[in-house]
Amino acid sequence: MKPLPIFFSFDEGYVTPAAVTFEGLLSSARTEVAYALYVLHEGITPESQRRLGALVERHGNATLTFISVAGVLESAGIVFDDRLFCVGHDKGKFTKETLLRCLPTLVPEFEQYDRILYSDVDICVVDDISELFQADLEGLYLAGCRIPAFLAGQVAHIPEKLRESYVAGGIWLMNLKQMRQDGMGEKIVGLMQNPPFRFIWNDQDVMNLACDGKVGFISYRYCAIPHWRTILEKVDYMDRHYPGQELREALFRPKIIHFAYAKPWAGSCEGDAIWHFWHRRSGFPEIPGRRPRSSGHAVYFLKYLKLPRVFISTVERDGATVIKILGFIIRIRLPKNF
Repeated sequence: MKPLPIFFSFDEGYVTPAAVTFEGLLSSARTEVAYALYVLHEGITPESQRRLGALVERHGNATLTFISVAGVLESAGIVFDDRLFCVGHDKGKFTKETLLRCLPTLVPEFEQYDRILYSDVDICVVDDISELFQADLEGLYLAGCRIPAFLAGQVAHIPEKLRESYVAGGIWLMNLKQMRQDGMGEKIVGLMQNPPFRFIWNDQDVMNLACDGKVGFISYRYCAIPHWRTILEKVDYMDRHYPGQELREALFRPKIIHFAYAKPWAGSCEGDAIWHFWHRRSGFPEIPGRRPRSSGHAVYFLKYLKLPRVFISTVERDGATVIKILGFIIRIRLPKNF
């Protein structure tokens, strides 16, 4: 299997969350799966690049490449001036990193790929995600998680015809081949500079508007949001956009946990224990003022599952240590030195 490409876009302030993301991703991958990881950045220090590179090298199932955001924009003939780009939520402007997460077709290193996964770094990967790359993208620009109906108020500013198909951020599987063929780069830059309405969610809004409904949907198991538990349990996890049990499945058997609201490195929040578990495994320093939730093989896992404590049993499988959590199908592959 060829390495599966994933790109991230963050700055120095998100190096530790990125380390947690990489640790979970690479530890949870099946033995036959390898990744090609790319970081689009401006100003990540050489030392932080070295430490992230060492983390990836330790796992032995991925490569890591850092790409200068400024260099990509200059090569594409784009002079970045934040006065030229719209102001969104809380007066937040498009940064160079935000700009390029919507414009992967400008990155020369991505010319070898027909599709690529974009991921935020406020996530924890808790199971293998390689099947995501098999999603059908025929005639589509990207696939993401369709926003549930109970959050309709968050997209009321979007043209009505796009509200039902609005996809959230966090994880996007992007059809680079189709985007190149249709000249999406120029269209996206134009929308960023001259939006037809005031954006609230910068990158999400511009991509939904640019794609104009040509989006596919992936399971929320790839972007489970712990914050939703207290809302959804009151309605038996039902939603007009998800009439089955998909949202329950996402929260109780996630593949990726997305901390889209409160951040576990900033304070206590729903599901933060699993983030701290992978933080300890990453070898990156503890965050000042934060105490570990557990030690050894006993961890507090996803407190929104109402499990007061979870014990991990380990077995050897396919040359890796696999840990099972109280019979849940969630499996986390760990280095042999666990």
